[in-house]
Amino acid sequence: MKEKTQKEKFEEAARELKTDQSDAAFEAVVHKIAHAPKLTNEQIKELVRRKRETDRG
Repeated sequence: MKEKTQKEKFEEAARELKTDQSDAAFEAVVHKIAHAPKLTNEQIKELVRRKRETDRG
């Protein structure tokens, strides 16, 4: 049996959580995630910092 791709693992996990409403909507979300720009570590830290501030505020 071949090892699953990252996309296949993602799809399987989403279906187990019953998050996909339709194949078209699911594929649109997968496409959006797959083509999102990669963030640097500094950008990630900044996003986390902002999230913490808004959660406290």
